[in-house]
Amino acid sequence: MKIFFSLFLTLCFAAGTTFGQDAASTDTIHHNHFNDGVYLSYEDLKSNRPTIKKEQLIKSYYDSSAFSISKWANTQNLYYATSAGDKQKVNRDSLWGYVENGIPYIFLNDRFHKFSTSGAVSVFRESYPNLKAGLAPVVTEAKYTSQINLFILANGKIDEFTPENVALAIEDNKALYDEFMALKSWKQKRKKMYRFVERYNDSAMW
Repeated sequence: MKIFFSLFLTLCFAAGTTFGQDAASTDTIHHNHFNDGVYLSYEDLKSNRPTIKKEQLIKSYYDSSAFSISKWANTQNLYYATSAGDKQKVNRDSLWGYVENGIPYIFLNDRFHKFSTSGAVSVFRESYPNLKAGLAPVVTEAKYTSQINLFILANGKIDEFTPENVALAIEDNKALYDEFMALKSWKQKRKKMYRFVERYNDSAMW
């Protein structure tokens, strides 16, 4: 009976330890995301502290749609309430971007660009549509362009999404970097680089 009771306590302790490890792991993953709100600077994003929280945003009087950070960011005049309750205007050009539902949107060249994956290394498509006047496209430098980029949280750097730049972005994870570099061809690296970025973010603490 004593042997059985000792074995029972040992199993309970082991189960409790495992549960504690799982809980800690889950807690780490739970906090491994960007907080919703408006960010005026890269430094605020890096520290994961929104400059302006959603509850501070002031909805346009003329906007009858469902309120969201995205709707606010795309209105003509941007206002928010300060901690003292005063109404304050912010220029769109001063925004780094915003985060909604944990997804960052970076503001570049008068447009918001959505991150398709985010973390220590993020991926986003920077695209600009054709500008049109009536039925004919306007010939300007703002013609349609599209490029997939990497955003490096550690330094705020934006690089083109290429195998070479992915390798540089993940090189501090030696095992992952070695596995990526062991892929025999540039084509294989190109095909799998998105997944390697995701795996890097899963393992990175940021």
